[in-house]
Formats: sequence, C-alpha cells, structure tokens
Amino acid sequence: MYKRDIETLNDEALGRIYAELKQIQLTTYQYKNDPAATPRRLGFIIDDTKTSYPVNADGASVNLYGYVSMAVAAIQIQSREIAALRAEVARLKRTHSR
Repeated sequence: MYKRDIETLNDEALGRIYAELKQIQLTTYQYKNDPAATPRRLGFIIDDTKTSYPVNADGASVNLYGYVSMAVAAIQIQSREIAALRAEVARLKRTHSR
C-alpha cells in the first residue's frame, strides 16, 4: 500500500546481494565519546562498505532494514545451497549403498 516500483529479486540478483553482504567486514569498536568501560560494539564501518543497501541516504547512518534484508537474501541463497548439498549427499549414499 505504501510502496511503488516493486520488483521481486531473481536468483541472479539475490546472488549479487549475497556476494555484497559477504564482503562487508565486521568490526568491533567504541564511539569516541563512549567511556572506556563501555562494552565494544559489533558492526561495520560505513566508509569501508562498498554496497549502499545497509547505508542510509545521508551516508552517515546504518539502514538496519536494508542490512537485515541483505541477510535474508543470504539465508535464502544458503538454504538453497544446503538443500542441493543434502540432495547430493542422499544421492551419493544411495549410490554407495548399492
């Protein structure tokens, strides 16, 4: 109702997003104004990120919805890969047991 220009991602597009997500380097850090005893945070450095999906239009803040959506794309790709590997293992077990 609130969205326009909706396009479902095909396998190729999901693959590209998955590849981009794998390139995001996770880091631990503290903000400069955090007290020294503050627990370290986990995330990525926007300046080191080559994909725009997890970065808001201002270029200075994280788009969590975009970041989570990239993770969903990765889960979908990996789920398909796992299913294919399971099928291959089952086939090999059948072949080997003969």
